[in-house]
Amino acid sequence: SACMMLDHIGETEKAARIRKAIESVIADGKVRSYDMLKLKGSQDVLDRGAASTTEMTDAIISALN
Repeated sequence: SACMMLDHIGETEKAARIRKAIESVIADGKVRSYDMLKLKGSQDVLDRGAASTTEMTDAIISALN
C-alpha cells in the first residue's frame, strides 16, 4: 500500500525501489512470514521458523540500503 501511495503522489522511483527490495527479500527466501511458509496462524508460528513483522521489515530495509 505504501508503494501505491508513492505512485499516486508521483514518487514512482521510490515505489520501484521498495518493490525491488521486497522482491529481493522474497527471492532470497531466508526471511519468510508464516503465510509464506504456509503455516496456519497461531501463537507458535515464530517458534516454527516464521519471521516476525519486525524481522521482515528489517530485511526489506536492509535490501534498500
